Amino acid sequence: MNGTASIWTEIAAWVEAIGAIAAVIGSGRVAARESRAARQREERAAAAAVLKEARDVRATKTAALNLAILATTQIHDLHDRLVDQAWRGRVTRVSASRALLATERMLTSFPIQSLTDSTAMVEFSRFPASLATAAEIYANLEAAVRAAKEADRGAMFDASNEQMARLDQATSRQLAALAKSLGLEIAALPGIALASH
Repeated sequence: MNGTASIWTEIAAWVEAIGAIAAVIGSGRVAARESRAARQREERAAAAAVLKEARDVRATKTAALNLAILATTQIHDLHDRLVDQAWRGRVTRVSASRALLATERMLTSFPIQSLTDSTAMVEFSRFPASLATAAEIYANLEAAVRAAKEADRGAMFDASNEQMARLDQATSRQLAALAKSLGLEIAALPGIALASH
């Protein structure tokens, strides 16, 4: 019995050894599969983060450009209003500076550092000043026309119109420069000539 017991003991030992080897191989495969899955999840998460960051950068650039377009359009509209009022020889009673205040606040509260490019930041930073200058030209004209004699008003309108025309052109050039620095294109804007920088 001793010989038979030792064969069965040996077989049992071999079965146990094969089972242990199979368990090690199986757990190795499971661990490798889990490791690959974890690595793929990390790669997908990293790719999604890069994609999200790219979308955020594009959204920030687009928001900056949209605010600049709004300011440029308001300056152009104010110039058109001034030309119309010069033709009629009077100014409206409602100050244009009040209408531009909301846009100026949006421009100044925009997180300019989010543009990350210094050229784009410089180009964008010009728009609040341009808007304030347009409002000041118009406000000064309002005050001067109301205080002046009827005969002197034409020269005042001409001088203000000339200032506003220069500002309108400069703002259009600034808009084109901002779009270029942001790497974005602007569709044609009605009445606004976009000069290339």
